[in-house]
Amino acid sequence: MHPFNHGHEYLREELLSFIGSKQMMSGVLWGEKEKGCLIVTSGGRHGKKAGYADEELEDGGWWYFGQGSTGNHLLTNPANRRLLEGTRSLLLFTTKEPNAAEIRARGNHRKMFSFRGEYNICGYDVVSPKDGTRKGDSLLRFHLIPTQGEVTRISSSGQNSLDDLFSLRNVFASKTLPGPAPSRISIKQYRVRSEAVRTYGLLRANGICEGCNTPAPFLDEQGIGFLEVHHIHRLADDGIDEPKNIAALCPNCHRRAHYSADKSIFRQLLVEATASIEESLINSRRTEATLPDMKPSNLPFIT
Repeated sequence: MHPFNHGHEYLREELLSFIGSKQMMSGVLWGEKEKGCLIVTSGGRHGKKAGYADEELEDGGWWYFGQGSTGNHLLTNPANRRLLEGTRSLLLFTTKEPNAAEIRARGNHRKMFSFRGEYNICGYDVVSPKDGTRKGDSLLRFHLIPTQGEVTRISSSGQNSLDDLFSLRNVFASKTLPGPAPSRISIKQYRVRSEAVRTYGLLRANGICEGCNTPAPFLDEQGIGFLEVHHIHRLADDGIDEPKNIAALCPNCHRRAHYSADKSIFRQLLVEATASIEESLINSRRTEATLPDMKPSNLPFIT
């Protein structure tokens, strides 16, 4: 959750203020205020002169080049390292250089940054420009996929067993670390895994908020207790994640996780709660136990 509107332009100071950073350089921004996200700024004049440029893809994704102004891009670069972790949501902005009229009107050459949306990283590859000042250098090119806050599709069919829960868990729990590969995850694959994350969270919670341990405040149109799947260490509630890093929350707890004065403390409580829940599930799996009986309307499955 953030204050930026798609297509609107913002000053650099507004971006830094949101994440709590005083970084001088553009590119990848991070701070102590919003630890679950990175701000990435794309475009400007440097890349094109150097022989490479970020690129929006036809499927809605984005190629985003890593950081490092000379030589090969290093995996140890602070910005590249954070991108490689793949645990933060990205807020993508494109850089807008001022034209002559804007420079006269503003009295300065300050750039503006247009918000393009929320993205997650699905991997990277290494490319070498064929011309420009970076010709022959090995550059990191990250594949960004846009998040999408879809409502999870739910049906009431299925058996109430740990096999059902773990079949969903296995869709995303075995995520490999980002790395060089000729092929990358498609948006279709990404959506399937994202759907599995949300569905898994709802099934695991079984209508009980994992933040305050009380029943969902109301039933949705399908008669299912309404909870929202929250990513504990991520700003955007979407994307591929680990089972222990998601929590199904009532709307009140979800807002608390993002906006409250004690959100850091609450985050730690969620970390401990989900770790305990996952440990219990693993132990139950080892003993071949089954889930408690649940009403059919409370069983969410991917359709």
